[in-house]
Order: sequence, then C-alpha cells, then structure tokens
Amino acid sequence: MKFKFDIKENAIDSFNEALSKYEEGEAGALKAFKFSITHLSHCIELVLKMYLQSLDESLVFSKCYKEVAKRAKADGVSLLEAFNALESEGYDFEHLVKGQSNPHTVTVDQALAVAMCEVCSVTGNNLVDQNFIDDINWMKSLRNSIEHFQFEFTAKDVRLCVGRLVRGLSEFTDIFSLFDLEEEIGTEKYHVFEVLADEYEHELKEASIDVREAKHALFDGVRPKHQMDIEWNVYTCESCGNYTMIPNTDSSTGYRCTVSSCGNEESEEIEVDCDICGCPWPNGEMSSWADTYDNVCPRCENPEAW
Repeated sequence: MKFKFDIKENAIDSFNEALSKYEEGEAGALKAFKFSITHLSHCIELVLKMYLQSLDESLVFSKCYKEVAKRAKADGVSLLEAFNALESEGYDFEHLVKGQSNPHTVTVDQALAVAMCEVCSVTGNNLVDQNFIDDINWMKSLRNSIEHFQFEFTAKDVRLCVGRLVRGLSEFTDIFSLFDLEEEIGTEKYHVFEVLADEYEHELKEASIDVREAKHALFDGVRPKHQMDIEWNVYTCESCGNYTMIPNTDSSTGYRCTVSSCGNEESEEIEVDCDICGCPWPNGEMSSWADTYDNVCPRCENPEAW
C-alpha cells in the first residue's frame, strides 16, 4: 500500500508531533524537547514553502528562486518586486524544472527572505513580525546543533520560544490565507495548542511551573523530618490574582509573583515578625506604634481581647 501526503498534510503532521513531544518535555522528559524543536522546525519550513507556492507553484524550487534573486540584484529591487516584475512579463518558471524528477527546493532562509518583503497595502508595515523571524533563526540554530553537534538549552527557554513560534505560525498562516492552524490540530493535542496559542494562558502556565520548580529545588535532598523547618509559603498575588507569590531572595519583601508580566512584590498576606513578641503575622494585620514599633501584631496591640 502506498501513502501520499501533500506539503500541507506533512506540515500539520509535523506540527502535531511537535505538540506531542512538547507535552512530554513539559511533563519532565526533557529530551523530548529536542524532538519538539526538530518537528516544529520542519513544519515551519514547509509552511514557508507553502507561502512561496501561493505566489507560484514553481517558486519553491531553488532554480526558480535564483532567477528571482538575479532579477532583484539587476534591478536593485526587493525579491518580491522582482518576482512581480517577472510574473507581469509572463516569465515561465515551470520550464526551469520541467522534466526533473526531484528538483532541489529553497532553504528556510530563502523562503523567509521573500516573505519578509511583504508589506501591508494600507499601513506600509511589514506583514511578517521581526520577533517571529528572530525566533525562527533561534530555532534553526538550536535544530542544527541538535542534529550535528552537542547542544545546551534550558527547558524554560525552549517552552517560551515554542509558544512564540506557535503564535507566530498561527498568525502567518492566517495573514497569507494558507490554512487555519487551529482547525487543523488533532483533538488529542488541542489542549496543548490552546495554551501555547494564547500568550497570557501560556504565561500563567509558565508561572505555575516556576512555582513548582522553585519548591522542588528548595526541598530537594532535604529529609522529610527536616522539611517542616523550611519556610515556604505561596500567596495569591494581589496584583494579578494568581496563586503565584513565592519566596524570592532578590525581592525587597522576600516574595515575588512568578507571572513575568506582573512581578509584584507586595501582599498583605506576607508574614512578618511582631516587634514585641516575635510571632509571625500577615503584614496586613500589623499596626505600628509611633516612634517605637513598626510591626505590632493584633495580640500585642489588644492583649485583653485574647
């Protein structure tokens, strides 16, 4: 039995595999992240080639691209302007690869070079975001290291970059009407895509991972009977409303919200020691005595009530 898949199907298959490996990496199998990167890299490469095919089916081949590049250099114009000029002249790109069984296709850089020329007809702004371009280049560099050399990365860096790439890819396929990425996701991994595609939801997921990893690092290697001696509190952030305020040695209050866009360090729930009895109380319940004590707990403030 023979199987036949077109470029879109291959791109979607690679994307779903990237989501699957991403979920494995997020669950603790860190090696899976390298496969998530390679699958996502393959998907983006195919999507960029789909973009070229939307201009001309033959433009995906390097021989045709070189003709466009040669014209761009001769006329001193962009690649896209050179292509449009050749097309308006009725240039037959197909004849360059006609009869060849397996013509060489363009690289990611070449396909991206054409897409980077696209501008909005109304605003004049570039249609391909520079951050998306930068993330693609980062991903390419990491993929090449994975395939050919030793490599090093942090799980957080990969998670954040994959999230940005997914959002950039979704926008790219929409802008150039290639396909609706959300509709193509397999049901099994849609929950992974749903978080990655929403910048704030992804940020909250990262914040919760930071809380979990910080606690693990603090308690790792400590015997259970000594763990009760470790001070570890998590509070609800009064700024963003998430349960993400954890101890932080760089914070002026000793705590900081792990949501990257928040970073709040203030909370009335943070416990401080009473200046009189030394017992810890939430700082919001403390009172101060002029010229004597800054933090007086309710028990010392009104001992008769206790």
